[in-house]
Amino acid sequence: MKKGIVIMLSALVLASCGRPYRSVTPKTPSTKQSSHADKKHSGMDLKAIKNKDYSSIEGTWIDGHGNELVFDDKGLVSEDVELDASSFKQKDHGAEMTVSAKSGVGGFGILLLPKGETAGKDDASDKSKDRIWAGQSPAYGDDDNFYYRKKEQPKDREQVDKNDSSSTTKTSKAKKWASSQGSDTKSSKKSDKDSFPGYSSDQIEAARVWAYVIQSVPKELNVNESAAGTYIYTDGMGVTYPKTVHHLYGSYSAEGNVTYASNGDGTVTIYPVPSHWQQSADELNSQEYMTQFTQGILDHAETVTLPDGDPDMIRQILAVLQ
Repeated sequence: MKKGIVIMLSALVLASCGRPYRSVTPKTPSTKQSSHADKKHSGMDLKAIKNKDYSSIEGTWIDGHGNELVFDDKGLVSEDVELDASSFKQKDHGAEMTVSAKSGVGGFGILLLPKGETAGKDDASDKSKDRIWAGQSPAYGDDDNFYYRKKEQPKDREQVDKNDSSSTTKTSKAKKWASSQGSDTKSSKKSDKDSFPGYSSDQIEAARVWAYVIQSVPKELNVNESAAGTYIYTDGMGVTYPKTVHHLYGSYSAEGNVTYASNGDGTVTIYPVPSHWQQSADELNSQEYMTQFTQGILDHAETVTLPDGDPDMIRQILAVLQ
């Protein structure tokens, strides 16, 4: 009897102190881990991302071209680029953010799409899953342009290792452009003329560059040329192009733009020239600043082997070439 009274008094003391009775399941370490995992995998949380908490997208994301984006709870994991937290912009369908080079110039935009949301009427992605689109110009009609979690890749994509441990390590680069495969070599001029009759080698190359970088068919494709020695910034500030370059751009800025030089050996050098110069008036009029800025464009140029690409897309691009 005394033992029962002691137990009852102990329970009353605990209750008066605001502490739970022992019959309630305590929060053990394993319970905390499970709670964290549930939060991490419950889905893309735009509200948390806006507040710089990226745990809802933590892990490795892969697109249909084999490119990877790796996030930890603090943002994008990369040695070369970084996620600009201040660029977060809520949209009806998701949220937009900007990825910028840590040094020099260059970068791309990303569109965060929680499951159930759509990027637009031409969105070809799987809306039943969280997705990330990344690029320099909107192109939502190809599911391969969307990134999915490593463990949630579409069934028609090549199977990947389900071990997601890579999310805890640094990647060398968050790539915008897909690396060319060994089988995607430049065709001979004779083969090009057979496949695309009536078009010059330069025109075919321009269409391939656009398809490779922008990965969509524009309403129209315009081409301008700047000779070697031309200032990168048109108002004559900064440094000049070391060789002749070609400027590709659509009918409006949102379709994208590409500046490249043909190397005559199946490779092209792509220069990350911005579509708009968003510096302040003082910066644009500063020879020192513009020299440093435009030199960064040259320093971050990328020479790539140009793949043949999808013949049907190349024909469509050639058809709108001005």
